[in-house]
Amino acid sequence: MLRLEPGFNFSRPNRILLAWVALGISCLAQSDPKGPSGGIEASNPGDRLFMALGMIESGNDDRGVGRAGEVSRYQIHPSVWKNYSASRDYQNPESALQVARKHWNYLTNYFRDRAGREPTPFDMYVLWNTRFGHYARNVFDRARLSPVIRERAQRFVNLVNR
Repeated sequence: MLRLEPGFNFSRPNRILLAWVALGISCLAQSDPKGPSGGIEASNPGDRLFMALGMIESGNDDRGVGRAGEVSRYQIHPSVWKNYSASRDYQNPESALQVARKHWNYLTNYFRDRAGREPTPFDMYVLWNTRFGHYARNVFDRARLSPVIRERAQRFVNLVNR
């Protein structure tokens, strides 16, 4: 059940966000063998992370392009993509998953080295969705992040835990 905080603002961006979240929840509940992942199944716990990441970043839209030129369902900037793959097949869900996994592993190791602890899904989404180094400059402290970043990271955690 989706619960809204008292005083939730039903502005256009929030209504659009609620529509995306509702779509994601309904997709996760479908019995379609391809499911919301477009064929990427959650055969291990890590796959749930990538299904949730794709959902929150683009609604698992393989053709999605972000405002800063990010590509694939995972909204990876092409300059980051080319560090992991010579392929420019951004719309291929299998290629995108391979690149996303490699970058996720890089960010995980970066977090461990800098923070001295294992990252939570919240931490990983902050790393994924902010400029490189932003979280480190904030001493990996949630309280020092903007409310917008914290809310997005919490939405990701909620999708992972569904």
